[in-house]
Amino acid sequence: MHYAQVSRSMSGAILAVLAACLTWALMTRGRRVGAARRHRAFAGNPTPTFVFADLVGYGSFTEQRGDEAAMRVAQEFRRVMRALSHEHGAWHVKSMGDGAMICVPDAGRAVALVKRTLTEVGGHPGLLPVRIGAHTGPAVLHDGDWYGSAVNVAARLVSIARPNEALVTDSTRDAAGAGVRRFLARRDVVGLRGVSAPVGVWPLAVERREHAVRRHRTEVSRWMLRGGPR
Repeated sequence: MHYAQVSRSMSGAILAVLAACLTWALMTRGRRVGAARRHRAFAGNPTPTFVFADLVGYGSFTEQRGDEAAMRVAQEFRRVMRALSHEHGAWHVKSMGDGAMICVPDAGRAVALVKRTLTEVGGHPGLLPVRIGAHTGPAVLHDGDWYGSAVNVAARLVSIARPNEALVTDSTRDAAGAGVRRFLARRDVVGLRGVSAPVGVWPLAVERREHAVRRHRTEVSRWMLRGGPR
């Protein structure tokens, strides 16, 4: 009887190991297939647009509200950014807690994504203000991540943007075409750490009226969920 129990226990352990190995193999294959698809999708466009977004004051928020609250904010930020990326045909490359890196094959869609991010994140009652940098240029895709000066420029822009502001470079504005120029009307020239030449940027900020409309819609939705008037 004892031998039978031991045999069953060993069989269960072996099956568990085999199941774990199969799961790992399937996940690895899925990552490889996804990477191959991304390579094909971006092969026809050698100059994608890189968008970096960063929550303002996340460190202070963590100190004041605690790790659990900070985790919930980071998870919601990641969810919103992944949804917006999918909606605009972009690749959500990775999230870094209070930051996100996105690659967009089309500059026009990248600017549209930036504008929506300012509204959806900057006006989100459960998130923090957001800063965004967007730059178009060639880069190297390796093992699911991007490398190159274009990536560095987009990342550096975040550090000098103001809360609920995006900085879009000349290259992105030019590649996006005339359709976005009504949103990008004022040009500045900035210096970036680790970038030798000055960079021309076009600030983009969502009007306060849009934030007010969004807050009003959120309050109405909450009121309806509570059952409306009593």
